[in-house]
Amino acid sequence: MYGVVPRVIWQRFNPPDPDNMVKLDINLLLIKTDGENILIDAGIGDTLSEKQKKMYGIEKSSALEKNLSEHNLTPESIHLVLLSHLHADHAGGVIKVENSQKVPRFPNARYVVQFKEWEEAMHPDERTSVTYFTSNLRILEDENLLELVDGEDEVVKGIKLINTGGHTPGHQAVLIEDGENKIIWAGDIIPSTHHLRIPYVASVDLDPKETMEQKKRFLKMCLNDGWALAFDHDLKVKIGKLEKVGEEIKIKDIYS
Repeated sequence: MYGVVPRVIWQRFNPPDPDNMVKLDINLLLIKTDGENILIDAGIGDTLSEKQKKMYGIEKSSALEKNLSEHNLTPESIHLVLLSHLHADHAGGVIKVENSQKVPRFPNARYVVQFKEWEEAMHPDERTSVTYFTSNLRILEDENLLELVDGEDEVVKGIKLINTGGHTPGHQAVLIEDGENKIIWAGDIIPSTHHLRIPYVASVDLDPKETMEQKKRFLKMCLNDGWALAFDHDLKVKIGKLEKVGEEIKIKDIYS
């Protein structure tokens, strides 16, 4: 998760277990508009085998549908699923098992993905194949639920997609703006508050230099223009505003 940063440094704020694994959360963002219910990412889901659960270090079952019910929503209520990228921990939840068959979890939704990301997921190489559940993702295409975009796209008024690259070639961020309320979903460009420092880039990123450039861009927006930042893997801070204290960027306000 911290790339070239030595363990002796990062273990101070995120101590690893004996297998050198650190605890992370999988956070999703729900947006309710006048006409649509929009979900950003879908988590790892509940279709993993016991072997896969062990490999990914999954400790808790998916609570996606339970959490939706707390907002008086069902999977059928979701109109749009915006996927930052198609790694298993972000897109595994798009599929569920029903009557022993794998089917889309959100049958009435459009699933919006960058064209570059779809191509990467459909043709993974030796390094990336373990990160994509390719056969599951193809179900979206088979059911005509897939919507591919190329670069910047305003999918709904006030909700803009930006192809960042970095983590994966087709990784995308989501900018959500409603008057004075402005949130950046940076995805795995800035997965946690521990990644606010520029060189803290995960070793799985395919283009770490681009990740750092995109991180600088988003941090500048947060510090200068008042955008809040959503974290997709932080255990404690889900959305926060930032401030600069000396040379350090820190969390100023936390939103529950």
